[in-house]
Amino acid sequence: MEATLRKTGALLGKDLKDVVKNPTMLVCCLLPVGFMLFYKNAVGGGMEGEQAEAFSSMLVSWSLLFTATMVASMATLNAIAEEKEKHTLRTLMLANVSAEQMLASRGLVTLLAIGVVDAACYLVIGQPPAGLPAFLAIGMAGSVPIVLLSLLLGLVARDQMSAGVLSMPILIAGIAPMFAQMVDGLSDIAPYLPTGGMNELGLLLARGELLSSDAIVPVATTLAWVAVAAVAFALLYRRLARDN
Repeated sequence: MEATLRKTGALLGKDLKDVVKNPTMLVCCLLPVGFMLFYKNAVGGGMEGEQAEAFSSMLVSWSLLFTATMVASMATLNAIAEEKEKHTLRTLMLANVSAEQMLASRGLVTLLAIGVVDAACYLVIGQPPAGLPAFLAIGMAGSVPIVLLSLLLGLVARDQMSAGVLSMPILIAGIAPMFAQMVDGLSDIAPYLPTGGMNELGLLLARGELLSSDAIVPVATTLAWVAVAAVAFALLYRRLARDN
């Protein structure tokens, strides 16, 4: 037990350092914050009253989508592919580190990075600090399906180039709710996409309606996707870890 905890702690430390030291991961963590700064000042700078409040609410949901997709895809999928290229995973397994420990460490670090980036985005947007805990809970819970999918695809990816290709469906599906009002028919299915519930909960939080009955369906959708992703991960990861 002590040896397992020691290995897990070492893995967490290594993965945390990767997020800070790896330029690609660091940029992907900073991009959502940069986008929020740009949209708030360049697009929403001249807005006032109800228009400004509506735009701020939209930024809250957008920040959740940007963070979940960008950070999850890079801090998990691309990171695992890079470690496979450098034979880091093989070295760790020869050191008696299990695949479960490696994936658990990478997933936990990714969720931690998502929480930090979400907090930065929330403060940049200028929302009330009292809503930050609920915002973080929404962002981290809603990101779990994306993180689990990214972990599986990371095992499939042969190298960083293939990881980039595999990350595209995650990015497209993750940010799809942003375009719900711009694409015919998308508004009907967007709330039920993997990040659809998280998007709706972000909007409700910004409007002060998170505890209303309107939150029931988004919460159920988010929990359903977490359950589906967890079951899929449990069924597939052993085979993928063995084959790749």
